[in-house]
Amino acid sequence: MNQTKTEVKTIFLDAGGVLFETFIKGDDRIRYLLIERGYQISQIEEAILKAKQTELPFITNWNEEEQYFKRYYGAIAEELGEIELTNELLFFAHFAGHCELYSEVKYVLEELNKEYKLAVISNAMPSMDWIFDRLGIRKYFDSIILSAFVNEEKPRESIYNIALNQANAKSEESIFIDDKLENIEGAERVGIRGLHLDRDRMDLLELLREQQLIRKPINEKTTFK
Repeated sequence: MNQTKTEVKTIFLDAGGVLFETFIKGDDRIRYLLIERGYQISQIEEAILKAKQTELPFITNWNEEEQYFKRYYGAIAEELGEIELTNELLFFAHFAGHCELYSEVKYVLEELNKEYKLAVISNAMPSMDWIFDRLGIRKYFDSIILSAFVNEEKPRESIYNIALNQANAKSEESIFIDDKLENIEGAERVGIRGLHLDRDRMDLLELLREQQLIRKPINEKTTFK
């Protein structure tokens, strides 16, 4: 499908891996806390391995998410013989408190928001919704579609149709950006043009400039904070 910049009215973006990321991964957050507690790395690895056996259901609200993580972190705490660790791990290791924006994202959203309607489509637990407030970016989006709230996941076609409907957007006038190829393919099955963001090759700003979706050049001395 050929699409020129003037035809694009809505840009859908994935969240994790595109807008923000937990740069210290979950297991490493757990390891850090438990090493500070004095546990040996062999004990910690055994406990994490035990926790990974916790069944992950399809989660649709915070209460379900909290109960899942209490079981997950509780398995670690039980393996270490200190059940009181459960709440500490939930409070300090949970991913929602560790997500940070990629450095170029605020600039990108400011620029895109001048010309396009923006929306999010993300496979995510309910607490992902809070991250948009914590990072100060909710204001840029007309809608935020999380799999937890719509009972559908990428790359199923239904989640893209839900997103189009909520954004009052037409597929032929839309673009979807994701860091996973299978999710791009799902969007293209409903007629949305997909752009794959490979952060090993370029960041979001570079991708958008390559596609002429952001044309304004930035000063070479500009730094993102």
